[in-house]
Amino acid sequence: MPRRFHPGVLVLLTLVAIVVAVLIGRFTGVGETGTPGTSPQPSTAPVAETAAGGIPSGATEATVEYVHDGDTLFLTDGRKVRMLGINTPEIGDRLECYGDESTALLRQLLPEGTHVWVLPDLEPLDQYGRSLLFIYTDDATNINLELLRQGAAEVEMYSPNLLFQAEIEATERAAIDAGAGMWGAC
Repeated sequence: MPRRFHPGVLVLLTLVAIVVAVLIGRFTGVGETGTPGTSPQPSTAPVAETAAGGIPSGATEATVEYVHDGDTLFLTDGRKVRMLGINTPEIGDRLECYGDESTALLRQLLPEGTHVWVLPDLEPLDQYGRSLLFIYTDDATNINLELLRQGAAEVEMYSPNLLFQAEIEATERAAIDAGAGMWGAC
C-alpha cells in the first residue's frame, strides 16, 4: 500500500516552496516582470503623471469648505474628504498628543475658500463614503506630504491605494529622523 502524506505536510511543503521561490527572485534581482534588475511593482498601483506646474494631470479642481481635523475636510461640492496615505492624531473627546496642532496646521495650509486640486487613487471612497484624495494647492504642494514633512501625520496606507507609497514612507522617515512635530513632542 502506497504511503500518503498528511494534508498538513503537503500545505507546509507548498508554503516552503513559495518562500524559496520569492527569496530566489529577491536575491537574484529578478523582479515580478522576470527581467533581471527590475524591482517588483504592485500591478494595480496607478502612476500619477505630473502636468506642467507639478500638479498631477488627473487632478481636478475643488474648493475647501471646512477643515474638520488633521486629515479630514469638506469641499464646497459636498464631498467629505479623508486624506490618502496619512493619519493624524485624534482631537476632541479622544484627544491624542499633537491632535490639536495637526488640525491647526491643516487649517493654516487650507483655509476656508482655498482653491485646491484633488487626486484619487484606485479606490475613491472609504467604508464611510468619504472621498479618499491627495490634496494639492495651486503652487503644486502635496498637502498630504506636507503634513508628514512637518511631523503632523504618520503613514497609513491600505491596498489598493498605494499611489506615492515610496515617497510617503520616505517623507515620514525624514520627519522622524528630524524629530519634526509630533515626533519630537510626543
